[in-house]
Amino acid sequence: MEGRVPLETIYGSGNLSALMSGRVLSRRQYLCKRAFDLGFSITVLVFFAPFGLLIAILIKLASEGSIFYSQARVTQGGRLFTLYKFRTMRANADQPPGTMSTKENDPRIYPFGRFLRRYHLDEFPQLWNVIKGDMSIVGPRAEYIKTLEIAKKHYPEFKYRELVPAGITGWAQVRQGHVDQIEDYRIKLEHDLYYILNYSFWMDLQVVFLTILTLLRIRRQRT
Repeated sequence: MEGRVPLETIYGSGNLSALMSGRVLSRRQYLCKRAFDLGFSITVLVFFAPFGLLIAILIKLASEGSIFYSQARVTQGGRLFTLYKFRTMRANADQPPGTMSTKENDPRIYPFGRFLRRYHLDEFPQLWNVIKGDMSIVGPRAEYIKTLEIAKKHYPEFKYRELVPAGITGWAQVRQGHVDQIEDYRIKLEHDLYYILNYSFWMDLQVVFLTILTLLRIRRQRT
């Protein structure tokens, strides 16, 4: 249970008061987080811009359609924003009704798109979302609107994830990984609540470090 806040424990505790107050990050913490987001995003975009251009060219060669994929997602305060990714699916491939997320073996994903997803390279354009202030480097995953509707019906506490900006990576992602079953979304929520209630700049750095380790581990497993 380490690294999670069980849902049944937040009621009748100080945790609920903190969540209901809507102020889980101090002004100093927010400014520090924002400064890190801008510095990290701009640095990565500048140094890896040629690599991003190469990915864009390969996408055009591998599949008909646009280079980028955009979709409405939810961030802090329940605000909608347009999230950008490199397109990994065939053109006009919409999310099937009633699904929580895209599965790894989804037939709509073309081969090079599968490679991008495997190493999370499709998320590179989200750095622009971070610079714009839509997202943070670290935070709860920016979910599909339909996914949130389903999750909130089962777990009303899901609304507390919106107390902080959505993130490219996050505590739940590095602790649990990809989820697509509603039962797993409870565990995901408990990880996110732990991050929100125990936030610190050092925790953000820890998540970034664990994310890099995860990507390196995936690479070793594939070679």
